[in-house]
Amino acid sequence: MATLGKIRKHGWLLLVVIGIALLAFIVGDGIKAIRPTQNQRFIGEINGDKVSVQEYQEALDEYTDVVKFARGTQSLTDAQMNQIKDEVWNQIVTKKLINEEVGKMGVTVTPAEIEAALTEGTNQLLTQSMFVNQQGKFDKDLLYNFLNEYKEMDLNTMPAQYVDYYQSVYNYWKFIEKNLTQELLLNKYEALVTNAQMSNPVSAQSAYDGRNNYCKLAYAVIPFTSIADSTVTVSDADIKALYNSRKESYRQYAETRDLQYIDIAVVPSDEDRAALQAEMAERAQELAEATPENMASVIRLSESTETFSEVPRTAAGLPADIAERIATAAIDAVEPVYYNEEDDSYNTFRLLAKTVGPDSIQYRQIQVAEEEAARTAELADSIYDALVHGADFAELAQRYGQQAEPQWVNSASYEGGAITGENATYINTLNGMKAGELKKLEFSGATLIVNVTATKNPVEKYQVAMIKRPAYFSKETYNNAYNKLSQFVASNQTSEEFEANAEEAGFRLLPLNNLQNSAHNIAGIENTREALRWAFSSKVGDVSQIFEAGQNDHLLAMSLDKVHPMGYRPVDEVKDMLRYEALNDKKAETIMANVKNVNSLADAAALENAKSDTLARVTFSSPVFVSLVPASEPVLSGKAANMEVGEFAGPVKGNGGIYFIQVVEKNQGAQTFDAEQEQKTAIATATRSLSTGRLINELFSKAKVVDNRYMFF
Repeated sequence: MATLGKIRKHGWLLLVVIGIALLAFIVGDGIKAIRPTQNQRFIGEINGDKVSVQEYQEALDEYTDVVKFARGTQSLTDAQMNQIKDEVWNQIVTKKLINEEVGKMGVTVTPAEIEAALTEGTNQLLTQSMFVNQQGKFDKDLLYNFLNEYKEMDLNTMPAQYVDYYQSVYNYWKFIEKNLTQELLLNKYEALVTNAQMSNPVSAQSAYDGRNNYCKLAYAVIPFTSIADSTVTVSDADIKALYNSRKESYRQYAETRDLQYIDIAVVPSDEDRAALQAEMAERAQELAEATPENMASVIRLSESTETFSEVPRTAAGLPADIAERIATAAIDAVEPVYYNEEDDSYNTFRLLAKTVGPDSIQYRQIQVAEEEAARTAELADSIYDALVHGADFAELAQRYGQQAEPQWVNSASYEGGAITGENATYINTLNGMKAGELKKLEFSGATLIVNVTATKNPVEKYQVAMIKRPAYFSKETYNNAYNKLSQFVASNQTSEEFEANAEEAGFRLLPLNNLQNSAHNIAGIENTREALRWAFSSKVGDVSQIFEAGQNDHLLAMSLDKVHPMGYRPVDEVKDMLRYEALNDKKAETIMANVKNVNSLADAAALENAKSDTLARVTFSSPVFVSLVPASEPVLSGKAANMEVGEFAGPVKGNGGIYFIQVVEKNQGAQTFDAEQEQKTAIATATRSLSTGRLINELFSKAKVVDNRYMFF
């Protein structure tokens, strides 16, 4: 129990977002989904090793529980769950790929290496765990004490809440331990690869020269833009040749699909708004007639998005539109119904009371809760009397196993919630106490002895009953939108008809290209999982049924236009991207043919359409940017590095035009050559280029990975 107490002292650490730390070896976007399979028992496949739905679900449940525990929450948003689903899949893929590689080499992680990592305690998985001491460092003894207590705990005598907490902490640790082992294994694999990097004195000297030597360069350029595109002819053969020269750039590791879709966001009609405004007038009357006893019930039954609180709030704790009006509102008056454009809502409120109180309070307390009420009262009276007569609060708190140090609470930490009953009594009591004041508060099941030690920043506070109703559409409005789209879909059952007739029917047709089955939705619209399944189970030319999506406020219909299989994109699909470069290649040929007799920079500068300038500091180690074009021109850096002062060169084809250059002067930086350090730097640079992400991506590019999660999750 002592260890549990120490751990809980650092409960704030549970709020740390540990997802990235716990899965440090995940490469994120590098691993994407592959084409679906019809095998319903498996969620995917990695180099022939099938991943069952059960395996994925168990890993997903485990990680979800860990994240909830670490964040101190019982629920996660859809966006958070989508991120977890991707992380779990990426972890499974990464683990299988790495284990396959190290298995060939006989590489493992031994218990001694795990123990050494715990002793060192610097791994991020450990330093961001809950087993840290007051200095914020991982404490192996704290971990081992907990594990011993967990092993020896008696389930029959411990309270259920302690058993649950111990089990959660144990599961949390086992997850960290498993991922620590995998990370150490990955580190070994990475070390094997990166330690193979070598350098030599020649490359060291070259790297130093390229970085330290620089020159001033005079140039003339004839930009490609000086020739109109319409005067240049690019053939399919030209584009094909360019495509073949860089075909690897157009390889895709996942099947993608091109869609066109109609998304109707259903919004309130004028009739809907008028009906809500009339209803709000009735609610405002009910608010005016409400008594303190039924105020909370009136607010709840009004379906307001703002709850009623018995605790006064600062202006910062109120919706902005209500805060703007509250300062001039009369006590007990009901604000006439008004519309707020920012959140599309209709509003009214009744100011019940106005007061001034501290925005921040420093306090400490001792909680007394015995099994018998009489014993609770007796002990609480004893402690309270001792404090009244000068006993040390911190000493008494420690004697009864409670926190001795005072803590601060500010308005922002509790405002916005529905605070009533004993909770409201407690907070209102704190707000009404002065620095140094001591009070005894009796609640059901416990007595609190509270001491306020300091207050600061007195501000105006308002107890207010608010009714805020966002505008909403009626069932009739929704049905009208559904029927209109339904009629269009029924009359246009091919993608050609869908595209040709959408605008005339009053719909906006939107493209969605290169959709992967690893996506969690269609075009960022919530709750479109069924639509995603349709997209990857349909044939080109199909038109979908209507999908009800979003928060039941979107209607979605789609057509499937194209499927891009895994592999190399066909040249026809990338020809538009290549045409610009092919045009420049043709323009370069034309310019080159007209400048064969240029022998000096002066002659080049006199050419039609030529522009000239100087570049002050050109080095071999980094490409130079030419603002007159504008374009980055690595070729100039490489060419100038091998030229002497006064030497002329040209024509030279760049990214933005044809260049003529002359070295004006050469200089050397102040750095001193250190062959050993240069070699170390070269190795370090090569090692950085072989990052974990790149290693995994390289393994992935050569692996067969099938991701069918969209069919199940």
